[in-house]
Parts: sequence; C-alpha cells; structure tokens
Amino acid sequence: MRQAIKLAEKGVDRPSSLPRLGVVIVAASGVVGKAFAGSGGEPPALISALDQAREKCKSAAIYSNIEPSNDDMKVEEISRLLDCGATRLVVGIAESLCQEKSLLDQLRKAGIEVVTGVCQPQCRRLNEAYFKYTRTRMPFVTVKFAQSLDGRLATATGNSQWISSPSSLRLAHKLRREHDCVMVGIGTVLADDPRLTVRLIDGRNPLRVVVDSNLRIPSTARLLREEAHRTLIATTSRANSRRVSELEAAGAEVMTSAAAADGSSVDLAELLQTLGRRGIASVLVEGGAGLITSLLAARLADRLVVVVAPKLIGRGIESIGDLGIATLDEAITFSSLETRKLGPDVVFDARLN
Repeated sequence: MRQAIKLAEKGVDRPSSLPRLGVVIVAASGVVGKAFAGSGGEPPALISALDQAREKCKSAAIYSNIEPSNDDMKVEEISRLLDCGATRLVVGIAESLCQEKSLLDQLRKAGIEVVTGVCQPQCRRLNEAYFKYTRTRMPFVTVKFAQSLDGRLATATGNSQWISSPSSLRLAHKLRREHDCVMVGIGTVLADDPRLTVRLIDGRNPLRVVVDSNLRIPSTARLLREEAHRTLIATTSRANSRRVSELEAAGAEVMTSAAAADGSSVDLAELLQTLGRRGIASVLVEGGAGLITSLLAARLADRLVVVVAPKLIGRGIESIGDLGIATLDEAITFSSLETRKLGPDVVFDARLN
C-alpha cells in the first residue's frame, strides 16, 4: 500500500476534482504491475497495471490507495478486472462516490477477497481535497504564509521579500503545483507584484485569483502582462464598469458578485462556491493579512501552512488580524498539527477543526 500511495503522489498535476490513484499488483514472484492516474488522456491506472501483469495476475493481490470507481472505467474494463484472476483487492479508502453500485460489491460477489482500511489516514490525507469537493462541491482551502518569529508578514515599511529561506520558497511553489487555484488579495499584488506561477519546480500553473473589490490592480501588474488569460479578478458590483472592460481587454476574466455584509469587500463564501461550480476543487491562499484574516474569521479554511523564520521584526504587518475572538473557548483549534524543519525555518502544517 505504501508503494501505491507513492505512485498516487505522482499524479500531482491531476485536477483536485479527480482522485490521486496508485495501483500495485503483487504475485508470488513480486510486483508484476503498477500504475498511477495521470493528468488525463491515458487508460485508467488499474487497467494500465493489468496490462503490465497480463497472465501473472492469476492468484495475485491488487493494492489501490482508493476504491476504484465505476465512473473511471468502462463496462468492458470492469469485466476485465472481474475476470483477471486476481484473488484479493486491498483498498486504503473504501468510499464509493459514484451513483452506481459499488465496484467492491461486484468484486465480492465474483469471489474476490476485499480488504479495506489499510494505511487509511495516509490515503485519506492524499485525497482530502477530492473528498471535500465531491461531498460539498466546495474547494479545499489551504492558507499559507511565511512570518517572522514574532508573527510579522513584513516590516512596518511593507518589506517582505524574503522572510523565509530558499527552501521554504520552494515549498510555496510545490504547494502551487498541488492546487487548482492560487488566491491573493489586492494588497499583495500592489506590494509584491507577484507572478503566482510554478517556477522553482516543474509542474502545472494554477488559475490565479485576485480578490479586488475596487479593481485597484494596475495595468502593469505581472498577472496581466504574463498569461493574463489565467487570471481571474473577483470584485463586487460596485466596481467601475469602464475598469472592468479595460481588464477584460487585457485578457483577464473579471467576476462580479455581491458584496459581503460590510458592503465593500468580496463575499468570500460566495466566491468559493462559484469556484467550486467551475470545477476548482482546491485553493491555495497566499495572502495578504486581510484576506487570510477574513477566511479564518469566516471558518472557510481547511488547512493552515505557516512558515516561521528565525527572525524578529518588532513593529510590522501582523500575519493575522482581528478574528473577533473574545475568549479562549472561541479560539480556532486544529484536528491535526505537524511540524518540521525546512532549512533554518520551521513549518507548521495543520488541519482546522
């Protein structure tokens, strides 16, 4: 199963709306077939593994980190699985999300032993965005930022490049690659003029979303000069129509929605729902402090990745603002928390309750 998980991880460029799937077929002689689900266009991973194994599948065991779905295979492919001669299927997560009858039930009726729940926590973590999206049609939201030891995103003058180490910058690009969309507030665009692309590693570029209620994004911004068609600007109905036309002429997409309760900012819950309807199943939020604070205050974040650099800044821009918490009982807590060293920095990786 660990091999199946490692194979599934290779499908990092696969949209989060599709499961990351790895398959390993083991016979008495050892591994006779293995495959993973790619970004699209290739046969299902299970069929690719069967193609490798051929007649060696007889009496073999098939390992898969997630339950193979009827939706992912044609009728003739399912028949091939039932007739391949394997006697055992071991599944990490048995959670059929298709409307038709579970494939596992068909396998059991065919006399194939089915074992479930092996390495279940690791298997679930691997596809956490997929599971949330298929259940709620809302994207899985990861909030990521780097800060000083005293909780500052930048100095009092706004200087923030670079608080963290080169190793941590590489982590940021890895996270971009793993998500369907990367989101920032207009303050980050004005301060840093980011590209929000994957550069320090190989991988797909995510959709770029700028939350900009008053359309302050300058025409010279990199997001509009480089692959503007991959940039979506989320604003409110109060935005200037002439400015909307200018941004659309530059190649960007402008999405207008109702304002939040304060009357001036973008309704983030509605924005996430809209992205979900467009098939965006995972969102990486990289700042700034206002957007991060709003998402946390509204309990819209699922994961928090904080890189803490061993630096003290003193007066500066705080990482998280007012969350409206008056007592410790109201504090945001985590269902899990992992820490690790990354160069001189410490990374806190948590899932929120």
